[in-house]
Amino acid sequence: MKDMEGVLLQLKQQQFSQETSVLALECNWEHLLQEIQDLLSQLGFVSYSYSVIKRGLLNTSVESDGQRGKDVDIQGTLPASLVDTYNRDISHNDPLWDVLPSITSPLLINSSSTAYSPFSEKFWKRHGISSRVYIPMPGRNSTYWFHYFGLYHEMPADEFTVYFSKISEWLVPILIRYHEVLQVVSEAEQNPYLKKQPLSPTCLQVMKMTAQGMPVKSIADELALTEEGITYHITRAKRIFGARNKTQLVGMMYEIGLL
Repeated sequence: MKDMEGVLLQLKQQQFSQETSVLALECNWEHLLQEIQDLLSQLGFVSYSYSVIKRGLLNTSVESDGQRGKDVDIQGTLPASLVDTYNRDISHNDPLWDVLPSITSPLLINSSSTAYSPFSEKFWKRHGISSRVYIPMPGRNSTYWFHYFGLYHEMPADEFTVYFSKISEWLVPILIRYHEVLQVVSEAEQNPYLKKQPLSPTCLQVMKMTAQGMPVKSIADELALTEEGITYHITRAKRIFGARNKTQLVGMMYEIGLL
């Protein structure tokens, strides 16, 4: 703990950690993720994840539209093999996923946490991780998806709770600024509705033309389709997104970045 306090003091005194590095808009996605790793490793974190949970916008009654519900896209330094094993063997019994999408402040996983699971904790400890904290990130599209940082430490949970209370006032704003820069750098890297492509290219084109105010007949003529085909694509999009009408559908698609 004393060594970590010394490292923290040094980091607080470094100008780059306060302003310069975080505000480097010319940095690319990979460079920014590496900066985050460099910072967190100095604080003793084994690894981290920068992740997105897709909230329940898609209609689960529509088949073959990709992952739904607890759909998580993970960036960061968690090994892919670890993520795959967790998803296959642990996640379906982990209460974390019932709690995580609604948190508004850092969630530390310990024996008093609503997301605590002995089964899950045994898994993480087998892989050298004794403590975890999940930090929600702000976003204009939080209705439809939820960003968070997951930080993974080898320090015992009780010690980590004390340690995190000492660093959170400084660390959380730094991570929020990184999150804001990452959003500017590449929307496509973190928008699950762009990455998962719930609509076919034709359906998406139909919706773009619909959003421009074009009537069904004009869209059909432009795309060399029948009017029934255009109506089918619009109806299917409404079903996928649970929209009552075209106006609501277009508004939803604008908000999640598909238009």
